[in-house]
Amino acid sequence: MDGEEGVFHGAGREDVDARMLESGRPFAVEVKHPRERTPDVGALEADINEHADGSVEVIGLELATHEMVERVKSLEASKTYRMDVEFAEPVEPEVFENALAALDGATIEQDTPQRVAHRRADLTRVREVYEMSGELHDPTHAELTVHGAGGLYVKELVSGDDGRTEPSLAVLVGTNSVVTALDVIDVQGEEEPFDDPAYLMDVRE
Repeated sequence: MDGEEGVFHGAGREDVDARMLESGRPFAVEVKHPRERTPDVGALEADINEHADGSVEVIGLELATHEMVERVKSLEASKTYRMDVEFAEPVEPEVFENALAALDGATIEQDTPQRVAHRRADLTRVREVYEMSGELHDPTHAELTVHGAGGLYVKELVSGDDGRTEPSLAVLVGTNSVVTALDVIDVQGEEEPFDDPAYLMDVRE
């Protein structure tokens, strides 16, 4: 679009070790002072994906309205995660299932996690676990799927963060628990779902 500057706005944010998979992250790109205002969006999408060579993929790119951009920038997004979890000691299937049932639909109180306390205010946040399910692969390994409110710290939901998150999976199963792999598989607006997985913004300045 031959603009002077591009600004990326993504819905939600994750740790650097989390992958964004499946439905993808809704986003908007503001192009400031564009000289080309009507690009071939299909060709642009193809060029991006060819250049990325599999490291990232853009799907459903289109010119966006101001309303789309404001929605991406302002709405807190609920997210669905897939997690691999490792337990320090063997966990019985019944104990595991009871723990999931206790967390499914639970209200969680979380102090700012220790791992981010150096850059964020130490606050107590209340967040909802909308849905939680999982499978115990063996006594010390499980896979979880968690749909939670925006701002829910899911790693701490599993580990308990030395009591800074309550309730937690670790406390409910009675042994230390840690997330060993984390994927985001869906991002949606809390108030209403995003209709399209990706947006391009042409800002007329």
